[in-house]
Amino acid sequence: MSGIGPVDALLVSHGHPDHVGALHLLAQLGNPPVWATEPVLAGLPAGLDRRILPPQGAVEIVDVAVATGRAGHAPGGVWLHLAVGDGLLYMGDVCVESPVYAFDAPPRAGTIILDASYGIYDEGMGACREGLLPFLSGPALLPVPAGGRGPEIALLILSMGRPAPMMDDAVRGALGRLLGPDAAYVRDEARDGLARLFGDAPPPSSGPDRVVLAADANATGGTAAALVAAWEEQPGPPIVFTGYRAAGTPSQRLVESGRAVWRRWNVHPRLSDNAALVRSTGARQVIPAFGDARHLPVWREAFAPAAVTLDRTLDL
Repeated sequence: MSGIGPVDALLVSHGHPDHVGALHLLAQLGNPPVWATEPVLAGLPAGLDRRILPPQGAVEIVDVAVATGRAGHAPGGVWLHLAVGDGLLYMGDVCVESPVYAFDAPPRAGTIILDASYGIYDEGMGACREGLLPFLSGPALLPVPAGGRGPEIALLILSMGRPAPMMDDAVRGALGRLLGPDAAYVRDEARDGLARLFGDAPPPSSGPDRVVLAADANATGGTAAALVAAWEEQPGPPIVFTGYRAAGTPSQRLVESGRAVWRRWNVHPRLSDNAALVRSTGARQVIPAFGDARHLPVWREAFAPAAVTLDRTLDL
């Protein structure tokens, strides 16, 4: 944050650590008010000047009209449309394929900051499900973020006619919030399945007879870390990671050693999803965020006729 100077407001798209982990540096920005949805604000550090963003709606922030919509990525996650220039749309982290989290189509915008986390990857959720199926019929450990893909994978297991997976307190707690205070972020068609899971899912046991869903996603802490420590030197059950494998974490070590496997579960947009978003919003400028700059030539072709740039300064 060095060199930015004081700002008037900080808008947060969702509460995952890679988006809120630097809030302890807020004093470097003049301690501005932090705007986020209620589920996100509930998980932020104490002492902040908290302001509420609606999951779907509009609010005025420092004389700028801001519209929000659900981003399909996690409880409390929203995209943000600012009425500056001919519209600035910040997608944050987004997923249009989630079987649990609702996604609202954003309005037209001249400039979009896209979630390009997956670069030029373009496989759909069907391929993700097929990749996981071999591990869902018997005991297996799936470390997951409690408030992200955990409930999604649990619904897949339920749809297979399998017993409800075991869930640790973190995953079960997130599931309970989806049926209560976070229900506004849930697709209508997912509610009955989530309610059944909440009633049927047992806690993890020392000798599991089914899939175990436990936080955290990289097995650096929580129940997942304890189970990895207990199972790592054993030949089974399988350990399956489904998200980003951060450097230096058990997820990276176990996959590289062959003790665990990795199967992607989509929680970000594919290349075709982002191309469709660019077309539907009529964007003339696209800024791919969170992705690798080596994909710039493909992005430029996919998002044409919009201009794609990674420049630090942009005219809105």
